[in-house]
Amino acid sequence: MSDHMTVIIVDDEPIAQDIIEKFVGMVPYLKLIKKCDNAIEALNDIQKFKPDLVFLDVQMPEMTGLEMLKILRHNSSFIVITTAFPHFAIDGFNMDVTDYLLKPIPFERFLKAVNKCYDFFKLSKGYHDHSEPPITPTAPNNAKTYIFVKEGKKLVQVCVEDIVMVKALKDYMELFLIDRKVIVHITMAKLEEILTPPLFIRVSRSCIVRKTSIKSIQDLHMEIDLKSEERIVIGNTYWEALRSNFKELF
Repeated sequence: MSDHMTVIIVDDEPIAQDIIEKFVGMVPYLKLIKKCDNAIEALNDIQKFKPDLVFLDVQMPEMTGLEMLKILRHNSSFIVITTAFPHFAIDGFNMDVTDYLLKPIPFERFLKAVNKCYDFFKLSKGYHDHSEPPITPTAPNNAKTYIFVKEGKKLVQVCVEDIVMVKALKDYMELFLIDRKVIVHITMAKLEEILTPPLFIRVSRSCIVRKTSIKSIQDLHMEIDLKSEERIVIGNTYWEALRSNFKELF
């Protein structure tokens, strides 16, 4: 099994292609296999080469990146959208993209996005038992609640009250705790059975946050009490439900 992630870049701007190509070359576990300057060409190449990772520009002629995403809904590639307009990130996350990069793209932000993809890539390649792992909630002394989740091949105990945020990618979840991050193989629906209101609030198709961790909300973006994370995108369909949890503030 190769540890490298194969990459296709989709962007109609040669300069933007060159920047991403340069960044890809600086990361040892990435291998560029194709560059495409339009969505039609990219659709064919993605079907042909089946890349592990696609950097997808949003605004392109003939077919936009978002329109292309609708066709790629059942594709297994990790998708990172690239755009100069932050509002496109909302649509991207509603289509289960792994991350988005705002142009001009700093290398540090690029590296954060590809490291995230690589974490999921390694987990998907090394995890062969795709049956859903058990969740066992316990509440010793009627105090804090603990669950057991499967990380790789081991069961890890997690305190529910220590969960700051959960971010989803298909059947894999990133659990952001106060002091660490755990990547587990489980569905969002299963986690929602445990992470229930009023302690937790779902803010998009791919994200649940602990209500007390929210620091601010502005323009469908949320800032939470987690230094490693940038602002969280709030899904349009979750906005009204979110507002109902903060009636006194709106």
